[in-house]
Amino acid sequence: MPRKAATKATPQAAPPLDGCSVATSGRFPGTSQSALQSRLTSLGATIASSVTANTTHLIATEKDYESNSTKTKAAAAHNVPVVTIEWLDECESKGSKVDETQYLLSSGTAPAQKNGSNKRPASTTPPAPSQEKKPKIKEDAKVGDGQNAKSKTIAISIDEHCPLANYQVYIDSNGTIYDASLNQTNAGANNSKLYKCQLLVNGTDYKTWTRWGRVGERGQSAVLGSGSLLEAMREFEKKFKDKSGLKWENRSAEPKSGKYAYVERSYNPDSDDEDEDDTGAGADDEKKDVKPAECTLDKPTQDLMKLIFNQDYFDATMSALNYDANKLPLGKLSKGTIARGFQALKELSVILDNTDAASRAEVERLSNHYFSVIPHAFGRNRPPVIRDNDALKKEIELLESLSDMKETAAMLKSQLKDDSGIHKLDKQFQGLGMEEMTPLDHKSQEFVEIDQYLNCSKGKTHAVNYQVQDIFRIERKGEFERFDKSKFSKISSNRRLLWHGSRVTNFGGILSQGLRIAPPEAPVSGYMFGKGIYLADMSSKSANYCASYNSGGTALLLLCEAELGNPMHQLTHASYTAGEDAVKNGMYSTWGMGSTGPSKWKDASCINPALKGCTMPDVSTPAGKTNVSGATLLYNEYIAYDVAQVKLRYLLRVRM
Repeated sequence: MPRKAATKATPQAAPPLDGCSVATSGRFPGTSQSALQSRLTSLGATIASSVTANTTHLIATEKDYESNSTKTKAAAAHNVPVVTIEWLDECESKGSKVDETQYLLSSGTAPAQKNGSNKRPASTTPPAPSQEKKPKIKEDAKVGDGQNAKSKTIAISIDEHCPLANYQVYIDSNGTIYDASLNQTNAGANNSKLYKCQLLVNGTDYKTWTRWGRVGERGQSAVLGSGSLLEAMREFEKKFKDKSGLKWENRSAEPKSGKYAYVERSYNPDSDDEDEDDTGAGADDEKKDVKPAECTLDKPTQDLMKLIFNQDYFDATMSALNYDANKLPLGKLSKGTIARGFQALKELSVILDNTDAASRAEVERLSNHYFSVIPHAFGRNRPPVIRDNDALKKEIELLESLSDMKETAAMLKSQLKDDSGIHKLDKQFQGLGMEEMTPLDHKSQEFVEIDQYLNCSKGKTHAVNYQVQDIFRIERKGEFERFDKSKFSKISSNRRLLWHGSRVTNFGGILSQGLRIAPPEAPVSGYMFGKGIYLADMSSKSANYCASYNSGGTALLLLCEAELGNPMHQLTHASYTAGEDAVKNGMYSTWGMGSTGPSKWKDASCINPALKGCTMPDVSTPAGKTNVSGATLLYNEYIAYDVAQVKLRYLLRVRM
């Protein structure tokens, strides 16, 4: 279902880690780098991809600290305190920034001051060894989270058509990766073009490799430079500026009209690869006789993991949404690129909403800009122009799906590098970080009640049939505590058990991160009642968002406990400002009133005593006409504007 957009009723105090710039290093048991970074940003911290003088904290594992990794060396050089993950746990628990002293891995390091404004005493981490000096060409401006290497030994793929054997992509002393992918889409000229530029090194020989042409074709290419770093660097930066209109150090700036757009890639999307031992032939020989790990999960949970992490379904989804995964694979897709895509759509939505300003040329220009930022696969077909809100919503769905699928791809990448001897399905499940996932007995009252709610809340206009395969009682770690600590636990209560549907490929992100709300960059016009979490009392309304045809006919549906507050903001027609309007009137949710809805409601404790006080439709009485005057919706929609209002309760695996 359309998701997303937190609006706040009143100005709030700064979050606990506001002003902190935090780097992470090492592998943390039971969680992923992306999940850890999400926790940090939710507390107001910014994520540092490398440790610099502006970094206020480094969270590391003891193993990583003792091995004197690249980041711990940098922490010593910049007097940055190195703390354990328990420091973050305590900050979350207390809702405030706690003293670092008890959590230091580096004995003698004093706590960092907020905003890094005060000087930090040095830690006892051994100093980083001096590095061989390279000619300093230029110092990079701040760029996205993925363009800097986290390890000097990281291997960046050379363009597949490059003939230079034994060369590697050059990484300078600051960790900047000299690898540029540029894209330009022009619907009017019926083309989508790429320009690839890499600075390559082999010993003391430096070359700049360029390739250009239509997306999906080899195109033309050239090798530039006579062998010196200075000349190769000059060629690289010249070509980049010629094509993009931007200096290399300003590559993350807004793309220039009529020029190629820089596509930021993430080279380390989920885990730190630094100081990892390469698995060579000897290690492979040792593993040949190792007994395969046994899966400890029950059969229903095994089947669920196989569904959520099915690579074929990822490919089908990206193909259905016309995303070019060959040009920018999920594992290389950066959050910055997704944000730029949302921003491009937001600018386009402003033009579409203002018909007087919607000149054909401007709409085409902004469409070209979006398709240049987010690679699409159109083949020889003419790239489309996003001329209306339906086309806009399809692209919003793509970006939302990419955000969720990126999380799942990161878990898969982490799993592939984990040689702990744990079965891959166990590792996938652990990566979700769930507090509970219990498959229900098909004969239990809990299962039967939910099955009836599903099958008896189908809209007459929805041609859908269900075959329930499994129902899981679920709980996301920290979600209940988040609600209890929020203002929503104290308001006039109106808790309801409602449906939410999404693509199977989105559930790695949904279960690990929770249902989220669209970012500020997203256009509000893509959401009927503003940015929020969209829920329904008719299962088939939510099922329409599952796109089961891209996942082998199987869908996943959520039952969510949502605190909507009493009263709700009631609307019979679309309003992009519904969220702001609700807050202005002291309300926390919107009820999009449909012409058909439940005839009766009952207490959800009939499913489980833990749901006492939460209501759900009484499907023993069929849904009927609501007699709402002026209703333009067929069915009800409920929109929560804060993630803390919603708790995931049940997950259904259904054949459709």
